[in-house]
Amino acid sequence: MQQILSKIENLTQKYYADIVELRHAIHMHPELEFEEENTANLLCEILDKYKIKYKRNIAKTGILAQIDGELNAHKKCVLLRADMDALPVQEETNLPYASKIKGKMHACGHDGHSAGLMGALLILNELKSEFSGSVKFMFQPAEEGSGGAKPMIEAGILENPKVDAVFGCHLWGEGLENTAQIMSGEMMAGVDVFDLEFIGRGGHGAHPHTTIDPIVMAAKFISDIQCAISRRLRPVDAGVITIGSIHAGTTFNVIPQNALLSGTVRFLSEENQALLQKAIENTAKAVALEFGGEFRLDYKREYPPLINDAKMALLARRAFAKVLGEDNVISDAKPTMGAEDFAYLTQARKGAYIFVGISKDLKNPTRHHSSTFCWDDENLKVLMQGDALMALEFLNQA
Repeated sequence: MQQILSKIENLTQKYYADIVELRHAIHMHPELEFEEENTANLLCEILDKYKIKYKRNIAKTGILAQIDGELNAHKKCVLLRADMDALPVQEETNLPYASKIKGKMHACGHDGHSAGLMGALLILNELKSEFSGSVKFMFQPAEEGSGGAKPMIEAGILENPKVDAVFGCHLWGEGLENTAQIMSGEMMAGVDVFDLEFIGRGGHGAHPHTTIDPIVMAAKFISDIQCAISRRLRPVDAGVITIGSIHAGTTFNVIPQNALLSGTVRFLSEENQALLQKAIENTAKAVALEFGGEFRLDYKREYPPLINDAKMALLARRAFAKVLGEDNVISDAKPTMGAEDFAYLTQARKGAYIFVGISKDLKNPTRHHSSTFCWDDENLKVLMQGDALMALEFLNQA
């Protein structure tokens, strides 16, 4: 294994400048969900250069590349995933490679995810004689929006050959550089979204007794629904209900007809998802009944919770310990209530998701989704080596 590590380190140095150039090119031309044509073209130019077989235009802009090992034992298949999309954020970093597209920015590290995975691909392409089985490389659109993982799965990327395990990495501002967080079990929350309309009877603000005030109904719902978190969930469970917007009325002295609320629900188990969804339905119904109004609820399931398989998390820890040292691989971190559509992959196959630290100082951490989000190119080496080693660890285990 030490010989393999040396080869991976040497290949990282060989390709590092090209991978940095790729990251900068992607960063300068950010694209939102399902728009990632230029990003896909940049990736496919490299795949063509090295004669890597691939399919593109999966779920509109997704790419699936594949490298087959030359050994004959343990014909397994592992999938490594990176996301490609940017965010509708105006960049304010003053970097020499800052976004050239007004109002769009890679403010979450997906430029690094794609470039780092390409680096791992180039490394493994030179190590085909060192492993058996196949490695699939999934370049996914639309993680930030409606989600590209599920339609890529539905397009058959986990078959022919059948994928046995899945791994993915996320550059993580809540972790220090040269550390990785890899936990077993619950890692990231599932998320649902809902739109709720309370329907009352409008009228003059001086005569509230002749109206049914939807703003009061909305206020009562907002207050009451938090009891679903504090009094319905077990104290040791995690859940979040957020009302992110409320729209009602047009002027100061008129009670409106309608009040519209939008929010999200976050949970770490399907059991708690069902409980919280039912609580929202029942609370809205009770509030409308109390005030004599009506309600309409549009509740949509989004991403399931991201659950790391215990054995795959252990494998990922072994791989990243070789890159960073065992003391820099953190296994007792707490789950985050952020959501990730990599959850669809771990729902379909055993796998693990890894947070790769990028902050130089946790007192002033790198802030995701901010206009000043930036991180050092050197972190690409961790992604390149970590992804490559996870694939080799899985394929070469008995």
